[in-house]
Amino acid sequence: GGEDSPFLLLRTHQLAANLRAGVFPALWMPDAAYGFGYPFFSYYAALPYYAAASLEILGLDILTAIKLTQTLFLAAAALTMYQWAEGVVRSRPGAWLAAVAYTAAPFHLVNLYVRGDSLSEFAAFAFYPLILWGFDQLASQPSMRRALFPALAYAGLIVTHNVSALIFSPFILLYVAFHVVRMTVRRPDRPW
Repeated sequence: GGEDSPFLLLRTHQLAANLRAGVFPALWMPDAAYGFGYPFFSYYAALPYYAAASLEILGLDILTAIKLTQTLFLAAAALTMYQWAEGVVRSRPGAWLAAVAYTAAPFHLVNLYVRGDSLSEFAAFAFYPLILWGFDQLASQPSMRRALFPALAYAGLIVTHNVSALIFSPFILLYVAFHVVRMTVRRPDRPW
């Protein structure tokens, strides 16, 4: 815990208060800003806060709920990177290496251990490889059914951390363009 970690506790507490009161989706932090309220969830993606608040409602203390949410998203990031890397490098040891490197990346660990308030940004790491893996699957056999998976993964990124979705979107477009060019070049009706 450092920097703004008390805000992480406050956001989780306030979301749990909303859920206990039957407010879904939560848009307002009722006790923030000295009791005047604050529209934090109106503009900030909150999927990880919903996970932590749900765990708190189920009976965990707030700190344990946050730590468990962080642990689940850390494991999800490693697993999704492994899944995507295994398809790209076609090697289990290479996929494990990619998953370990991704999980132990300095920015990822700083979000977890230093910044403290970046639960959403930290959780977004689970969706980057998931989106890329979804587009790999779509490129291998294009169909509307296969298009649903990367679309849902991208939606998951948006509701997890909307700023990360904004930053990652150009990379998704480049990745899609890469697949389109690759599919065009590999067409059997073109000898080149």
